Amino acid sequence: MRNVWFLLLPHTHLLDLAGPLQTISTCFELDMAPLCVRCIGPITQIECFQNISVTGLEPLPESLEAGDLLFVIGHKLPQIPAEQSILQQVAHWLQRIASHTPDLAICSICTGAFLLGQAGLLDGRRCTTHHRYAEQLQQHFPLAEVLSNHLFVQDGNLYTSAGVSTGIDLALHVISQRLGRSEAGRVAQELVIYRRRAGNDPQLSMRDLTRNHIHPLIHEVQSYLEQQFASSLAMEDVARRFNLSYRHLARLFRQNTGITLQAYLRKLRVEHAKQLLEQQRIPIESLAERCGFSSSQAFRLAWSKEMPLPPLQYRKSAATL
Repeated sequence: MRNVWFLLLPHTHLLDLAGPLQTISTCFELDMAPLCVRCIGPITQIECFQNISVTGLEPLPESLEAGDLLFVIGHKLPQIPAEQSILQQVAHWLQRIASHTPDLAICSICTGAFLLGQAGLLDGRRCTTHHRYAEQLQQHFPLAEVLSNHLFVQDGNLYTSAGVSTGIDLALHVISQRLGRSEAGRVAQELVIYRRRAGNDPQLSMRDLTRNHIHPLIHEVQSYLEQQFASSLAMEDVARRFNLSYRHLARLFRQNTGITLQAYLRKLRVEHAKQLLEQQRIPIESLAERCGFSSSQAFRLAWSKEMPLPPLQYRKSAATL
């Protein structure tokens, strides 16, 4: 990883740029690798979406070197013909660069995936973008396989991410691949990131999906379950704690969260199990007990309902990040 290019487009989103830029630059600050980080664009000054100007951008180079890394930064999608014309010119440049540069790795942040699509780089490839734009990306580029609820996706030398904070996760993933896991860990520590997220982690967490209601009692029940999930919980006892019958609580909970009490508790326990598998090498039996499961068999059954990989395989895949 010697040359790292950041391609900025009109109305770039600041965090889409700042997150991966600082993450990559930290490798240089920690003396991990000799890096040349360069910011380029179709014009020398870009007005960011947040009304801050970025100046001194280098012009689009005629060529890149084999093995270079190119980040395509997210931006507000074009609204007027002049902006569309600029993006079309950049897409032609990107298409040419991609076809003439051996081992070029291209990383898009958020809506940067749309430029990859314009350049024909998403055809037949798995990709992602911010959940707000996933359906639009699939409609615009039907030959792509858009994975709508992933933090980032790697398909060969093509990396796409959901954008915003996930640009940091993607940059750490690339550092791990190119410089090693320990170096990526050092960068994460320098950036005060306590947990590195995997690409197949969801963009929208269970909390995002189940806390968007206004029923105060159900919020209290959710908070109680989040605090007590590792205990042996009987839902009838939970209902009595809140002075409700079990049937009444079960109905209210499902009406407001969209899932059952049992499913919510299972998801909490499996989420904690994921963190333990990523961070520690404890036996499955001990892990099951610490997550509130009655046995390792009960844990494995619950896990299979939430996760595509078996626990030990998940631990192995997490270790490669």
